[in-house]
Amino acid sequence: MSLLLSTNVPRICKSEFDAEAVAFLEKYYPSALQQPMAVPILEVARKQMGLQVVERHLTEDFSILGQMCFTNGVAEIYLKETDEYKSVKVKHGMMIIDPDITKNRGEGSKNNTISHEAFHWHKHRDYHIAKSIAVSKMSSATIEYDESKQSSWSDEDWMEWQANGIAPRILMPPMQFDEMAKRFIEEPIVGTRLDGVWLTLRRRVIYSLADFFKVSKQSTEIRLSERGFTNLF
Repeated sequence: MSLLLSTNVPRICKSEFDAEAVAFLEKYYPSALQQPMAVPILEVARKQMGLQVVERHLTEDFSILGQMCFTNGVAEIYLKETDEYKSVKVKHGMMIIDPDITKNRGEGSKNNTISHEAFHWHKHRDYHIAKSIAVSKMSSATIEYDESKQSSWSDEDWMEWQANGIAPRILMPPMQFDEMAKRFIEEPIVGTRLDGVWLTLRRRVIYSLADFFKVSKQSTEIRLSERGFTNLF
């Protein structure tokens, strides 16, 4: 990792992302490591982590899906009714989620946003508190970081890269994901249709895994590749 990192930014290599996700679940929801399940990430955030999760519109153009508030302070929200932005008081440990995520992007996107912000709280709050940064924001589309340019990344770039990579792994922990992927791959092939179209084995497995773990199909496809299942299709 870059030597320019602040002392409060955790050093996490990409090869350690799975281990970080497992450590998160060991601390907050170990049941998800005992058998495959859809991690109830909203419940984890509220009950196990003690976070206050509220729904507020954050931007007019849906460019920010979530904010994690690290200190008492002020955050900006968007009022659709009056088409204006308003500064509101926020509290330490408050997570703000846009209420339109599920409608616009699906349940999987909402779960990933909560997981992303929860990981920021779990791993990055010391940095934000030390810097007196009130909120962390997640854009509507996960930023694709060019890893060949890591030497020029800021502290914030490193932390967003970490949260982007680890959030879906929390929802799809390695051993449990592998177990379900193998189960769906080995299931007897039966005709499966979606909107009148017959699905290939690859698409059927992606759809089945996404539905089981309550994540997006895009995240599922990436996870299959990360776990080495691509060559099985």
